[in-house]
Amino acid sequence: MAVAIKLPRMSDTMEEGTIVSWFVKVGDTVKSSEMIADVETDKATMELENFEKGEVLHLNVEEGETVPVETVIAIIGKKGEDFQHLLSSDSSAETIQNDPVVSAR
Repeated sequence: MAVAIKLPRMSDTMEEGTIVSWFVKVGDTVKSSEMIADVETDKATMELENFEKGEVLHLNVEEGETVPVETVIAIIGKKGEDFQHLLSSDSSAETIQNDPVVSAR
């Protein structure tokens, strides 16, 4: 089942984050505990850890784009799986909020 990865709150004061760079691209296979992006917050630039395994089906945020906490930033699932329902704002489908396990650079 495809899951939506949301931008986690990486500090108590964080309201938004900027995807500085993606370490993955659509079609890449990822595993749990793999770092998938650099995120700039109001405090620091940190690596974002992934907690799902599967294929990167969609990157919803481009490098350099700033988005609010809880925004869907990526979709991970099985190759060829439909994920469009996870992008709708009224979706009640399963989403994953990455725990704020990050490593500051």
